[in-house]
Amino acid sequence: MTADILKFASEIVEAYVSKNELPPREVSILLREVFDTLRTLSEETEEIPTGEPPPDWTPTSFPEPAKQQPFVPLDQAVTPQAIICLICGRACKALKGHLTRSHGLEIPQYRAMFGLDKSFPMTAAEYSGTRRNLAKKFGLGGQRPNPEPPENE
Repeated sequence: MTADILKFASEIVEAYVSKNELPPREVSILLREVFDTLRTLSEETEEIPTGEPPPDWTPTSFPEPAKQQPFVPLDQAVTPQAIICLICGRACKALKGHLTRSHGLEIPQYRAMFGLDKSFPMTAAEYSGTRRNLAKKFGLGGQRPNPEPPENE
């Protein structure tokens, strides 16, 4: 059990250090803290009988995500050429892929995080226009011709 906890702790610390700057002497301190936390959590979960929640447990809904301060003001986040990510400030033609890959968020979570309504664009206007023109050029999105009914013999 301890070997598993140590493995998980090292994976967590490795992931953290790969994305954050940390002085080398603090890595071992972080590893110890993560290991101790995981060990404590695993001991606590062993005390809970499986199959039944503890007697004092009551179902609760998850809290609303805390609203964050946007990276740029909302009126500057939308330009004809790009949409600025309110989390990191990156300019994107379309935000969905960036949010999923870089932040692990879906559009509804992102909207809730900043209190955005459905009218806030997630795709730059010029990019949408270019895609619309390409679709029209290739005949996409129009009415399909009625197929000829099969001939009965």
